Amino acid sequence: MSASTMPHLATEKQISYLTDLLATRECDPDEKTRLADLIVAGELEKKDASAAIDLLKEAPRKTESTLSPMQRLLSTVPKSKYAVPTEELICSESEGDFSGDLVFIELKEFMGTLYVRQLVGAPGRFSRLRMTSRQTKDIMAIVATDPYNYAKLFGEHYSCCGSCGAELTDQKSRELMLGPECRKKFYK
Repeated sequence: MSASTMPHLATEKQISYLTDLLATRECDPDEKTRLADLIVAGELEKKDASAAIDLLKEAPRKTESTLSPMQRLLSTVPKSKYAVPTEELICSESEGDFSGDLVFIELKEFMGTLYVRQLVGAPGRFSRLRMTSRQTKDIMAIVATDPYNYAKLFGEHYSCCGSCGAELTDQKSRELMLGPECRKKFYK
């Protein structure tokens, strides 16, 4: 149900603004989780959204020093899909945790928090599996050395944009294995 059919539910503008505030302001983690769950379930009420917005507008902005070490590492890498050869994991403790020639991962942001998931299956039908902190740290430390190379490897393997998985429709995009919008993440 949408806000138009349920007038007591938060509007799209409220949800968008609240999501931005949750991403940029200091917030109690339990409250952030509660609000995120309500947003995802489509059950956030207008009055609760307004109260949360008012509270978060007064909250201090997040700074680099308030990020966890893992979030700091993840924030150095563009949000994208990546393919990492398992042979590059040989030096890490995660080596035996992955099978096959390549490990496919995705770095995404939700509600101001960056997440890494292992991708298993085929594009459009990927299963997203959680990885341990050690696996995430090991694989993202490798990706951080050359993010474009690992995104390109994903694109080459699946014949799509290495960042978002979309079809590549022009020659330059096929050469770089990145579409025009996704290139902006890697080439600023």
